[in-house]
Amino acid sequence: MQIVNWTDEQMVAAVLRRDNLLLERYYHDCKAYFLHHAAAVFVTEAHIDDIFQEALVHLWREIETHRIEMHEGRVCRWAEGQLLPMQSSLLTFLMAIAKRKHWELLRKQQRMLLTDNDRMLEVLDSDRYAEPTDAIPERDQRERIVADVVLGMSPRCRQILTLFYYEHRTLDDILALRPENQTKQGLKTSKYKCMQRLREQIRERFHQLHLNP
Repeated sequence: MQIVNWTDEQMVAAVLRRDNLLLERYYHDCKAYFLHHAAAVFVTEAHIDDIFQEALVHLWREIETHRIEMHEGRVCRWAEGQLLPMQSSLLTFLMAIAKRKHWELLRKQQRMLLTDNDRMLEVLDSDRYAEPTDAIPERDQRERIVADVVLGMSPRCRQILTLFYYEHRTLDDILALRPENQTKQGLKTSKYKCMQRLREQIRERFHQLHLNP
């Protein structure tokens, strides 16, 4: 899917001129592109909207502050004190910003794992798992593993766990959002199986790398 009749040069010019009409058109086209390519990656529709808004604002701010600007007919970006031609399109750059923001969101969300009593244990922040400063890389590695495992889950499991544990939705709320789950007991069973699978995969990855659980 491509955005028709838009170039990066036009985007830069529209932002700098504060051409609201063109920016509104670009906004809708850009969001359609974003949703087409990224919807399956993100956890819920609400998060998709938030991430898109933050990423687009970040991109526009880069242009308004002239970190991204036109130079000798090319779109360039300041990096390490140099104005260099961008190696990607603005859309690709936007997607990279969104992925980074999604990663930050996952790091916040996935600090929590389920105990055997079906309660949440803040594994990476609890005193039980406190580590000295020189062990910080290992802690970061554990966080990355948790996020990677969550990303690898089915969209169904990822949505159920996020709605229940991160957004604190009730089972009735989730049933209304997920008509494919026909009964509360069926939804509860799905939640339990998804969380069991998540814990098992995380523990297996930790074991493979000789990390503390």
